[in-house]
Amino acid sequence: MQSEPVQPSTTATRELSASGGLAPAEMLYVAAWFGLLIGLVEVAIKAAQKFSFSQILKADEAVQKFGFGPVVYAGKNVVWMAPLAGALSLMIIGLVFVIIGRWLRRLGSLRLAVFVFAFLGLLNLMFLYPRLHLYAMLLLAAGCALQISRLVVARAKAFHRLVHRTVWGLIGVVAVSAIAVHGGQAIAERRALAKLPPAPPQAPNVLLIVLDTVRARNMSLYGYQRATTPNLEALASRGVVFERALSTAPWTLSSHAGMFTGRFPHEMSADWKIPFDETYPTLAEQFSKQGYLTAGFVANTFYCSYEHGLDRGFIHYEDYRVSFGRLASSLAWMRAVADDLRLRRLLRNDEILDRQSAEDVNGKFLKWLGRGRERPFFVFLNYYDAHEPYLPPQPFDRKFGPGRNLGKHSPLRHLSWNLGSGRRTLTLPELQEEVDAYDGAIAYLDQQLDRLFAELRERGVYDNTLIIVTSDHGEEFGEHGLYDHGNSLYLPSVHVPLLISFPPRAPGGRRIAEPVTLRDLAATVAELSGLSERFPGHSLTRHWAPPNAMQTAAKSPLLNTVRQVEGQPEWFPVSKGDMQALVSEGRRYIRNGDGGEELYDFERDPWERNNLAGQEDGRLLLERFRTLLNRRKDNFQEK
Repeated sequence: MQSEPVQPSTTATRELSASGGLAPAEMLYVAAWFGLLIGLVEVAIKAAQKFSFSQILKADEAVQKFGFGPVVYAGKNVVWMAPLAGALSLMIIGLVFVIIGRWLRRLGSLRLAVFVFAFLGLLNLMFLYPRLHLYAMLLLAAGCALQISRLVVARAKAFHRLVHRTVWGLIGVVAVSAIAVHGGQAIAERRALAKLPPAPPQAPNVLLIVLDTVRARNMSLYGYQRATTPNLEALASRGVVFERALSTAPWTLSSHAGMFTGRFPHEMSADWKIPFDETYPTLAEQFSKQGYLTAGFVANTFYCSYEHGLDRGFIHYEDYRVSFGRLASSLAWMRAVADDLRLRRLLRNDEILDRQSAEDVNGKFLKWLGRGRERPFFVFLNYYDAHEPYLPPQPFDRKFGPGRNLGKHSPLRHLSWNLGSGRRTLTLPELQEEVDAYDGAIAYLDQQLDRLFAELRERGVYDNTLIIVTSDHGEEFGEHGLYDHGNSLYLPSVHVPLLISFPPRAPGGRRIAEPVTLRDLAATVAELSGLSERFPGHSLTRHWAPPNAMQTAAKSPLLNTVRQVEGQPEWFPVSKGDMQALVSEGRRYIRNGDGGEELYDFERDPWERNNLAGQEDGRLLLERFRTLLNRRKDNFQEK
């Protein structure tokens, strides 16, 4: 006797079978459910990485082995952007299945759909662990997805009910997360504003501008043969230019932290994988205590985001933004695809997803400034246009040459990011292409700064604003066989621009030839703005203010340091170990991590081509530099 077949409860359930094609609506339901789940699980893993493993990062090397750390390179909006990106991406794939399934019925089947969605979801989670081999990830994801698809097909009705009962709940979680993030930020900002004390009367505004990766040598402000910075030259007529300013580090986070605190890199936590902690007060914190509005607008989210601690003290801080590029990069598998150098070369496009231009940064700042500000402000602007890949907009992409040879393909980016290729140099045409693009990016920044200053004049705040223009570090273009930055302490990596404009307290048209360090920037800003808080270092006003006994004796050591970072080629100088460099008595000394020493004539050999360490006079100076560096903790640190 045969039993009657059980009839499905709905038409959609009948169409949810292993052999037949899914109805279009049902396919999109399943795709959205998987995508939302993928994104939410990734957010949970990132939260675990950030809040759990960050506490033991220094103590447990096993944590680093799997790529865990307190910085996950995701803005706060990732809590809703990741599941949204997951849903949209899989729904697009599901729509493709629906369209093709009209001709090839199997492509619209439940079995294949679940396999593909589960495969992408599992692969996405594995990309969060960068030490796993790609082939291992693919095999593991495929095997698990196959088992999941078999399980779902065997329980198609139950799966259908699960999807329909939970998909709207998942959408609700995403919506609530978005509201919570934006609402929480707005509430926190309002509370911080309400707690501000009265600001000093007639207090000046302070605008700290960092041109990320801009070296002084490629600026016409410093005698470069190309007219890269004509507008900054005009600004220099009402300010002070320091011709030989040195950053404390050849990379972003350490240098910025030093500018904010007056501390050297070896004094702070800020490292390649460790954020800037709360040990030392920052300029933003002290300005807030004095009643200032404090805001930061940064384009470099790799090392200047809130995750790295540089937002401390700022009432308003904008780093990761809401955009299509940020949405696309909020999922691990999408980031992996977007960052694949082979795909990039094929597409001839090395542009960074969600790169924010100087125009974008200016727009955000001016929008914030237009909200009825009645207090003085301390604002930090970070521009990223001169960082590789150098891709300035038109017409600056062809201002100093014919432009990129292959669309937006950057040979330097592929050299820098494909370190395992064994390639160490660019050809001369490739190098010239990079320099032309870099110079064009600097010229674009110069134009945008001019437009920003014009807008500040129009709003009536320019004349009462202390303006500081500098950079966090320089860039290498084949000097000593190196490119990029962060891999050595040679002058191209640490010689940066420094321009201070504030006519009430700084003379116009003054150029200072004496070498200075950005370590003194915090102390200088504090003095010029009237901050009551004292910062380590010594104010640079000593170069133009009436001298006194304290100013005459006060000079900070011209020290640069960089810590070793794993994963770089052994031929990088920093791969040998932590490095230190020091300027004294017209000489510049570099100690490499393996104990090797270099000595250069700082006055006559700015490109550091002639190493004096092997000469008799040089050997005598080496001992003096060793003594200075060995006493570094006592002489170069102020508590």
